Amino acid sequence: MRGYWKLVIQNWYIQKICVNLHKSASSVFYCLRLWHTDNADCTNNHGFFLLFLFLFSSQSFAQDSTFSYRDLHDLILKNHPVARQSGLLSKEAQAELLIARGGFDPKLEVGFDRKVFDGKEYFNFWNNQLKVPLYLAGIDLKAGFERNVGLVLGTDIKTELDGLSYLGFSVPLGQGLLIDARRAALKNAQIFQKSNDNERVKILNKLILSAAKDYWTWYAAYRNQTLAIDFYNLAGARYKLVQKRAKFGDLPAIDTADAQVTLLDRRVMLEQAAVEAQNARLVLSNYLWNDRDQPLELPANTQPTLTPQIRIDEATLEELMAKARQNHPDLLKLEFKNQQLRIDERLGKEALKPRLDVGATSLNYVHRWITRADNNAGAFRGDYKLNIDLIFPIFLRKERGKLQQIRIKQQTLVLEQQQLRREINNDIANAYNEVRAYERQIIDQENAIRNQRLVLRAEEKRFAVGESQLFLVNQRESKLNELQTKLENLKAKYEKAKAILLFAAGQLEW
Repeated sequence: MRGYWKLVIQNWYIQKICVNLHKSASSVFYCLRLWHTDNADCTNNHGFFLLFLFLFSSQSFAQDSTFSYRDLHDLILKNHPVARQSGLLSKEAQAELLIARGGFDPKLEVGFDRKVFDGKEYFNFWNNQLKVPLYLAGIDLKAGFERNVGLVLGTDIKTELDGLSYLGFSVPLGQGLLIDARRAALKNAQIFQKSNDNERVKILNKLILSAAKDYWTWYAAYRNQTLAIDFYNLAGARYKLVQKRAKFGDLPAIDTADAQVTLLDRRVMLEQAAVEAQNARLVLSNYLWNDRDQPLELPANTQPTLTPQIRIDEATLEELMAKARQNHPDLLKLEFKNQQLRIDERLGKEALKPRLDVGATSLNYVHRWITRADNNAGAFRGDYKLNIDLIFPIFLRKERGKLQQIRIKQQTLVLEQQQLRREINNDIANAYNEVRAYERQIIDQENAIRNQRLVLRAEEKRFAVGESQLFLVNQRESKLNELQTKLENLKAKYEKAKAILLFAAGQLEW
């Protein structure tokens, strides 16, 4: 169906010409006769408009092209610019995650510094180092080679001519052992990725809800135009019949004027319905795009269809509320924020600990291992470096203040979550009540239409044998038109209410 629909949209100009050939010949001929009739006061101003209307209205086209709400739904998710834009959020989160993972990338550092003055080589520094951060316990491994020679260098930094290799590590035993800024950034980036995916769903939900409302507005306008055409044709046929009967004296001449008034009134209704249907179709076209980012227009010969009925009952309500509690985008957004605050809280608690960093480096260990010299001496027996750093703010006012701020944000978030859960439950319940109310109204409206048809048929039979008046027939028929129009509007409102119910539960589709 979607492939066919794409072909329909791309070739709708050709179809518009072809399907006109299948238009009802009686409708065209009837318009032409009205245009050329001697009753200029009722047709001269509008006859050509009616001919144009019947040629190019959706009713005049062959009813061979339908565009369902499901087609619109799939086309939006595939090609709509907002849907594609929402997909960039996931890419943005992936880039953020890549940046955070960069904090654990190995780093190769090479430095060279040499000074020669007045024919003397004061110093010659050459230092190569590879650092490998590990996620576990914040450990950093390092390995390198340095060569420091020169006339002015002290014995503490001067090396042999063949250089000095080293292999070591540093580990935080206090602050930073359980979590540090690098690990916190990585965890936050992972949560940010989930949050952006959730934000994408939220954007799509709003887009689909807006499209659903416009689709069912188009459905109501299209159906109202169809009814307006049908009742206008009835009024036209009755007008011709009354004219003939009035000429033979079967009806009073005033009935001709009455039939003409009804015809003109329904013509106005038809013109208004045609404009509303055309505008609704243009509004719906705003959601149509092809895979090359080119806007598409809904062909004039396309008609909407009702979706298959979905039973909405108490079980459906409970299921929607359960899904909303689990994966409603607004609730998930707050939950992701809460997870980030918990990470910030852990980091804040870690800052209350003293900073105790221990590092150990074996000097020329690689050289000894290669030459098998002093193999049983161990890694740190002989040449090594050991460093211990202890830092501890005495009052910890800065650290305690930051931790208090985080906990206040957490309390605020808990209150916001409670309020949001209640609002979502009420929104779902309100939307559910609207759906059920429209279901009952549709049933009552269909019963009223069946009864009104019986009343109209009885009135037409009475009018045919001269026991009723044309005014009463027109009144019964107008009432039937009003009831049918209201029914189509109720159906559209019912579908909109279902879309609102789905949106209130935070779901993209049933």
